[in-house]
Amino acid sequence: MNISRKSSLALAIVTALFAFGVQTADAAGRVRVSGKKQTASGETVSGHAVAGTTAAGQAGVRGGATVTGANGTTHYSGGAVAGANGVAARAGSTTVGSDGSINHQGKSGWKGANGGSGSGSNSFVRNADGSASSSHQNSGQTAAGGSYSSNGAYARDASGNVAGSSQTSANGVKGSYNSSTNSANGATTHATNATNATTGNSYSGQTTYSNGQVTHSGTCKNAAGDVIQC
Repeated sequence: MNISRKSSLALAIVTALFAFGVQTADAAGRVRVSGKKQTASGETVSGHAVAGTTAAGQAGVRGGATVTGANGTTHYSGGAVAGANGVAARAGSTTVGSDGSINHQGKSGWKGANGGSGSGSNSFVRNADGSASSSHQNSGQTAAGGSYSSNGAYARDASGNVAGSSQTSANGVKGSYNSSTNSANGATTHATNATNATTGNSYSGQTTYSNGQVTHSGTCKNAAGDVIQC
């Protein structure tokens, strides 16, 4: 599981809190810690974290920190869990600028005890003029050999016009699925292709939205390539 440098700062802050913060423990055995300080540059840093272990041996830690300065506020958060079924972790940061801009970055990952694994990332930016952009990427593999992936990116200008695209695919012993979505100039088109691995039957279709109208077309075929009823 790879965590980007900026997002991993959240987990680093959680670790630092346990080293320097004020610690307490509750009846369930969870350790809680919090702290606050002023940096030499005038920023205010505060944070909290909690960690614990269950009777079944599952362990987890989560926490967050907030950094406030003259140019805005950044909140970091992160967490991780581990147990008999696998491990998972996430980290992220969101900055709200003094000019009203927003910048969010996030990462996550997991790995199962049976061999499956996955990871993901997402981002969102809103500029002071109202324009914005977002992106995401996720992928994973199952223990049985299946796989999936999804990614996309969209942008909106200051006038509200949206453009971008996304793709999704999945493959396994039962078949495959692929789709894509594209948006530009007020129109959005979604295309899908799917195949049944057992029968060989397939479907291919497309749906378009433009100027308040929706159109759709689709075709089903058998393993020999002959058109059949959907």
